[in-house]
Amino acid sequence: MMLPLWSLIVPVSTAGQLNVNFTVASNGLVTIYLAGIPSNNTITLHYGIENGPQQAWIEIYNTEMKWNGENFSATIGPFENGTWIAWVFYDNTTGQWINYDNHPFWNWNLEVNPPNVGQTYATVLQNGSILITMIGRAPDQIDIHYGLTTGPQTGLPWSNITDELMTYNPLWGNYTILIGPFKPGQWVQWVYHDLTLNQWIHNVSGTNFAIQDVYSPIMFINATYNKYVYVEGEKAYIYVELNNEYSIPINAFLSLKIADFYYNTSTTLNPGLNNISFAIDTSNIPQGIYSPLLSVYVNNTLQRQVTLSPFYVLNTTGKKPLSLVIVWNMHQPLYIAPNGSWEQPWVWLHTGQDFIWNGSLVGAYELQALLINQFNVSVTIDFTPVLLYQWETILHEENATFTSNFGVNVTHDIEAVNYTLNLYKTLMKEGKVEVLTVPFYHPLQPLLLQDGYWSDVLAQIEMGENMTHEVFGVWANGTWTPEMAFDMDLVGLYNESGISFTILDQQAFLPYVTLVNGSLNPDQPFIVENNLGQTIVVLFRNTTLSNEFGFKFFSQSSQLTAQELIQQLAEIYMNNPGGVVTVALDGENPLIFNPTTGPSDLYAIYQALSEYQGSWLITQTASEAIATHKPTSIITNLPVNSWDLNLNYWNNGYIGKTEIWQNVSLAREYLVAYTVALGDNISPLVYLPFNTTPNSTNLIDTLWNYLYVTEGSDWTWQTGPPAFGPIWFKEQALLYTHTIISTVKNQFEKIELLKVKSEGNKIKIDIYNGINSTLHLILVIKYNSTETAFPLILNPGENEFKLPLRVSGTIDILLYSPVTPQEVGLTLIPITNYGFLITSYQVTITKGSSNEMTILSTILGSIVASLIIIEIIRRRYI
Repeated sequence: MMLPLWSLIVPVSTAGQLNVNFTVASNGLVTIYLAGIPSNNTITLHYGIENGPQQAWIEIYNTEMKWNGENFSATIGPFENGTWIAWVFYDNTTGQWINYDNHPFWNWNLEVNPPNVGQTYATVLQNGSILITMIGRAPDQIDIHYGLTTGPQTGLPWSNITDELMTYNPLWGNYTILIGPFKPGQWVQWVYHDLTLNQWIHNVSGTNFAIQDVYSPIMFINATYNKYVYVEGEKAYIYVELNNEYSIPINAFLSLKIADFYYNTSTTLNPGLNNISFAIDTSNIPQGIYSPLLSVYVNNTLQRQVTLSPFYVLNTTGKKPLSLVIVWNMHQPLYIAPNGSWEQPWVWLHTGQDFIWNGSLVGAYELQALLINQFNVSVTIDFTPVLLYQWETILHEENATFTSNFGVNVTHDIEAVNYTLNLYKTLMKEGKVEVLTVPFYHPLQPLLLQDGYWSDVLAQIEMGENMTHEVFGVWANGTWTPEMAFDMDLVGLYNESGISFTILDQQAFLPYVTLVNGSLNPDQPFIVENNLGQTIVVLFRNTTLSNEFGFKFFSQSSQLTAQELIQQLAEIYMNNPGGVVTVALDGENPLIFNPTTGPSDLYAIYQALSEYQGSWLITQTASEAIATHKPTSIITNLPVNSWDLNLNYWNNGYIGKTEIWQNVSLAREYLVAYTVALGDNISPLVYLPFNTTPNSTNLIDTLWNYLYVTEGSDWTWQTGPPAFGPIWFKEQALLYTHTIISTVKNQFEKIELLKVKSEGNKIKIDIYNGINSTLHLILVIKYNSTETAFPLILNPGENEFKLPLRVSGTIDILLYSPVTPQEVGLTLIPITNYGFLITSYQVTITKGSSNEMTILSTILGSIVASLIIIEIIRRRYI
C-alpha cells in the first residue's frame, strides 16, 4: 500500500518556492516528488544509504527525475525495512544543488518503514514545556493523544485530554511536538495515533508513555569556561548564568562537582539574570574529560541540576607536545582556452573578490595569507603549478580577454595576486609556510600509470617542481599527490624526481597496508617502501578531523569551531602525546562554500592554535614534523586508492567520463606519432612563458602542454555522477584534445606523395614534406602479397628516393611514424609493426612510366571502427 504524501515547502528564492514530498510503499519503494521547478529543466535525485540521519552516505546513487505534468518524481528502492536513506536534488539546467532548508550540508532523511515505531525521547524544558520526539512511519499523519494524570501508571484517570498533530522533521527523519508548559511536578501521559493507518501506538510494554514535569523557576541559562582545555595546575574559571523567575530575591546554595571534588558557594539570586563564578584549582584533578554537575538548592531543596559541557584537564609532565600539521591544497584547473582567453573567472575572484574582511575586498587565497601572517602558526601549503601558472599569467599578460562578463575587477585582482604571492613568499622566508609541489595540472596519476603514460606523469611531476621553484625560489622536497590518488609505482617516480614525502588519507590506505616494521599508530610519519627498496615518507591525514575541517568547522559559529578543534586535539594528546596529527584538505573550498561564516571560522582556528601552542600542542610544517619525529615504521603494498576510497569519481564508466579518457588516449596517440616523426622526445618538459598562456615557444611543446592539461583530474571529476558539475569542464577537456588531434592531422596532411616511377630494378618516389622540419618515417610498399619497409628521412621540401625494388601494376604505399606500443601506451588506433599509420596511397605503375596516383586514405581514414571499439572496451575501471 502507498502512504499519503508528506509535504514540505522550501523557500529557494524571492521568486518562488519548492514543494518536496514523498510516499513510501510497504515493499520499501520510495517515490520522491519535487514541484516548483520549470518542467523543461533536467533534475537529478542524488541519494544515498546511511547509518542514521545526517550521517555519512555509505552507498551513493543518482537517478534522473521525470516530469509527470505536475511535478518531478523518481521511485527508488526497494529498501529493507529500517534502512536510513537521504537525498538532495541537482538542477542540471541551472547548475544548482537543492538542499533541505537551503543549508549546503543538510539532506532530507527518512527511515523506510521503521521497525521501531513509537521509539520516544521526551525532555522537560526549563519553562515546563515538554519536547517529544518519536519514530513514526513517515509520511503518515501522526497524532499525539495526551492528558494530565497523577502518576506514570497506565489506567489512571486523565484530565485536560488533548489531540495535536505532530510535525515530521526531514533533517532527522522523526516526528516532534512541543506541548505545555505545565505546572511543576505534573505527570503527563500520552499515546500516538497513526491517522493514516488508524493504529494506536503505545509503549513497548503496551503501557502509556509518561513523564513528570519537573522543573524549577530557577532557570539555567548557560555556563562558560575561560579556556577550552586546562593543563594540570592552571586556575580554571567557570561562569554560570541563572535566571530567577521569582519576583523576589532568594538565597541559594550552589554546588559544582568535578571528578570527586566539590566547589560550593552561597549567593543571593535576584529576580532576573544572575552571574555566578567558580574558581577551580586543577592541581588535584587528574587528566581526563569531565562533565561538571551543577546543583542549585533553595531552602535545602534541590531546584535545578544541570550537567555542564565537558571540562578538559591535561597532564603534560614528562610528555612531548602533540604536533599538528595543517596542509592546505590550493588548486584551480586551467580556465584559459588555447586562444588565450579566460573561460572562467575563478582564479581572479578567489584571489581578490570573495569576502569583505576588515573593510577590504579579499579572496580566499589572500585571506589565508593574511591570517597566517597575523597569528603564531606554521602551516604547509601546496599551490598547484597550474594555479601558479595562472597567477603569473595575470601578472604578465598585457590585456586579459574574457569570453563573457564575469564581474572581474581586473585592476583590483591584479593587485591582489601580486600582494598575495609576495606575502606567501615572506611567510616562507619566516618559516611559517612550507610550500609543497604538485604534478603540474593535478593529474589523476594512477589512471595515467595504468594506461601506460608513465613519461607523462614524470614530466608533470618535474614541470611542477620547476614551476614551484620559478615562482617561490625553492625546490620543494614534498608533494601533494592529487586527490591523494596513490599507486605504489609512484614511489619510484617520486624518487626519480627528488620527492621525499607526500600526504595520503588514513582511512583509504592504512587499514590495507602490509606492516614491515614498527606499528600502525596513525599519528606518526611512515616509510613507504616498494619492492625495489625505494622509499618515501608519508604523513597520513586524520580523516575524521580533516572532514570536520572540510564539512563542519567553516559553517558554524567561530567559538564552537575553536572549541571543538582544541578539545579534539586534547583528546588525541591524552591517548598519544608526542604524536603527529595531520589535517589535509582543500584550502579554498571551505571558505568559498561558506562565505558568511568561513572567514571568521578560519580566524578562530588560527587564533585558538596560536593561543594554545606550548606545553601540549605545537603547529609544525610537514618537513619539521618529519624531522622531529623521525620515521621508523615501514609499510608496503598500499592499495591503488584515493581519499574517496576508490577512483570511481574520475572513472566510473559514465559515458561522459569515458569520452574524455578516450579523447585523451586518441590525442596522445596522434601527438606521440607526430613527436617521434620529428625525432623529438616524448613527454618533454615544456617551457611556458607567462605572456603566451597556454602556448609554448614552438608547436610541439605547445601541443604537449595541451595534452598535460587534458590529463588533469578536474575534467572527469566534474563530469557526470556523482559531482554533476557544469558541462563546461567536459567541454574544456574536449576542446584541448580536439585541438591536438586536428593540429597533428593538419601537419600530417602537409606530407604529399608527388611522383612514383619504375626505373629498371628500382622504383623512384618523390615525397614533399611541407612541415618545415626533418621527419623520420617508415615507408612501406605492399606489392602482391609482399611488404617491404624502408626507413626514410624527409627533409623539408621535395625529397627523391630510389628504392631497390622491381614492381609494376597496382601497389600500396604507406607512411608510418615509427612509434612502439610502449611509447604510446593505451591506444584507440592499433599500432602496427611499423608504427602509426600516417597516410596511404594506391598507385598503378607501368614499367618505365610515371603514373597518376589514387589516394585511398589519409590520416588513418581506413581504420575500422570496430577495432577502435574493441580497444575502448579494454580500459580497466578501478
